[in-house]
Amino acid sequence: MTNDILYSFRRCPYAIRARWALLICEIKVEIREIDLKNKPIDFLKKSKTKTVPILIKKNSEVIEESLEIILWALSESKKVNNKSIYFPDNKKEDISAIINENDNKFKYHLDRFKYATRYQNSNEEFHFTKANKLIKRWNELLSENKFFFGDDPTIADWSIWPFVRQFKIACESQKRTNYLEPSIKNWLDSFENNIKFKSLMYKYELWEPYSRKNYFPSN
Repeated sequence: MTNDILYSFRRCPYAIRARWALLICEIKVEIREIDLKNKPIDFLKKSKTKTVPILIKKNSEVIEESLEIILWALSESKKVNNKSIYFPDNKKEDISAIINENDNKFKYHLDRFKYATRYQNSNEEFHFTKANKLIKRWNELLSENKFFFGDDPTIADWSIWPFVRQFKIACESQKRTNYLEPSIKNWLDSFENNIKFKSLMYKYELWEPYSRKNYFPSN
């Protein structure tokens, strides 16, 4: 194996944040874009969670969680000089807490707001209100700083913005207005307007065994 392998799905926010970390850390991987409704046998054999992203290291070790992929990318990067900016020691507990809040609370309500028909007895408006409450709290943090914990992004920002983007997309599809206040909107814009965003969201062909290899980033 000449490159580490990332199994991914383009629109999945967990996969997006893993790819973002790889981009920032300038780590090139073989990327395998999969269809989550028709998962390849090779993927299912390698993954215990059966969901993306997973990273297969050159030594065949498997990293199953997106946050672990982010931390691995930072540890492996030869391009990022001051790695402590992204996960400063004096902010580790706060960073872990806000990521946990996103992954367990915000994502729960986001899913039941965006995909209400998939969940039995789901109250779309209730879950929108709960998700929006967290959005407003995060906006307060961002009204004090450019990013969650200061003038530089940390892995908290990397980990959360793809989910806020998904919230924005869901609100737009439902013709809602005023769902993002100025500070968090500007924060999200800083990622979506970043020069790396096009590479992040490049549309790869679906991977199949024996198909030609694709690499991320693509250039």
